[in-house]
Amino acid sequence: MSYKKSTQYFLLLSIVLISILPIANTLIFLVFSKNNQTLLDLDKKQLFSTDNIESYVNYSAYKQFNISLVNNKVIIGKDGFLFLGNDFGRVLDKTKGIFRPSQKEIEQWSDKLKDLQNWYENQGIKFVIVIAPNKHSIYPEKLPHWMEYHGKTITDDIVESAIKRSVHLLDLRPILLSKKEDKPLYFKTDTHWNQRGAGFAFEAIIAYLNRKHNVNIIIPNYRFDQTYQGTGDLANFLKISAILDKNYEKSYPYRFDKQSKICKGDIDKEESNLSKCQEVENQIMYINNRPLYMINNTIQKHKLLLICDSFSETPSVLYNRSFNTIYKWHFSHIYGEKLKHFVNQTQPNIVIYQIVERDFYNNHIVTPISKSNISSIDVSHLALKEKIFTLSHHPYTQNDQFSLRFNKGVVELNATKHDPIITLNQTQSQSNNVVLSYEIDSPIDTTFQIFYKETKTSHYNQKDSYRVALKKGNNRLNLLIPSRYINNTLRVDLVSSVGNYKIKKFEMYGMNSYGEQK
Repeated sequence: MSYKKSTQYFLLLSIVLISILPIANTLIFLVFSKNNQTLLDLDKKQLFSTDNIESYVNYSAYKQFNISLVNNKVIIGKDGFLFLGNDFGRVLDKTKGIFRPSQKEIEQWSDKLKDLQNWYENQGIKFVIVIAPNKHSIYPEKLPHWMEYHGKTITDDIVESAIKRSVHLLDLRPILLSKKEDKPLYFKTDTHWNQRGAGFAFEAIIAYLNRKHNVNIIIPNYRFDQTYQGTGDLANFLKISAILDKNYEKSYPYRFDKQSKICKGDIDKEESNLSKCQEVENQIMYINNRPLYMINNTIQKHKLLLICDSFSETPSVLYNRSFNTIYKWHFSHIYGEKLKHFVNQTQPNIVIYQIVERDFYNNHIVTPISKSNISSIDVSHLALKEKIFTLSHHPYTQNDQFSLRFNKGVVELNATKHDPIITLNQTQSQSNNVVLSYEIDSPIDTTFQIFYKETKTSHYNQKDSYRVALKKGNNRLNLLIPSRYINNTLRVDLVSSVGNYKIKKFEMYGMNSYGEQK
């Protein structure tokens, strides 16, 4: 067949198909139109669209044959339940136990997770990581017969491995399974939990934080109403949302005794800078496309870094009432050095990772964070002799946040304001490194922080700092510090809170290298 004839046949076929579309779309509209609709209500733009045909083919397959024509995105369960397909985090393979990394791989991943927890805790930040369950895990009885599976999954392997390492991990599966008999916890046509599921999850997370970290976060008073709403993302994948009733889903919106306001602002996704916040009604905070922060001038002063995904959207209004400040990021947008910089910049005192189950085994989450050149050191084998600084015998400058009283070898620190600071502006070292030995009795949990400069002309900033959590009672620190930080003038925040402290030791010693005394 000649090229010219092929082109003619193609054009003829195209004309026939295009001619059929308006007829097919008109017939579909007449058959499935809502009450009181006439042809005048038909959108002319839809006459030549294939969406209507695709929608009603998908709808017929769903309703008449209980099958999905886009099985990779959506599968059809029992009793009208839709479930996410395998294109998203291999969720079906994980649910059926097909995707299960080796025990060694799970343990290596869990070790990195433990390292992440240690990094936060070394700075005095309370840490918890939460598994937000797949709908498949909470409603397995609603999955199609070919998805039936009763064995272990990757989630079980991770939980078991993390608990062995004392990771502060909260698995919400058993909690939500115990709550599902009364009313639904997930939408039938959506991936996500509804307000009830999100509310129970929020309460479990706060209870865990209060129990594990003794932070006394107050859960706001609220109740569930019952109403109806349209369909969700899974119905959108099938393109059947417009066909199903606008009140298809039961909804349980939160109701509070009184309304509240927050100050809401954007965070630059690349530079992590905070825009000026604007006062708005307490509302859902969507963070898939950009990070956000909010400030709520409540009596609670906790600053939360919430690293999460779309499952964090529904409970936003509850979180907004329980924390003074929330910085909210999608987990795929902040990790590694960017995370380190943001934490140093904003200094949260609590971090919650809430990740949906299908995405939990994710290398973004456990990306290693480089440690400062300042590190803890064991001095038991060192003969520290070259003393270059003590509080009682060497000069320094200080701010007006505190006073010191020297009493028989103990320095009594009275911090009248937050962050009593000394600056070692006259201390120099010729050695490679310096050891700082610090012993302090504290009446409360607080923080010790060192600010260093890479060059003499640099400015102090949170990025170039090293924090250590001080517990109530006796604390002993031995830190290895590069001498260039000493020679560029070290700033030391002795504690971070108002109170009366006893400094039993604050001394610096020069040394050439780790383990070699000068």
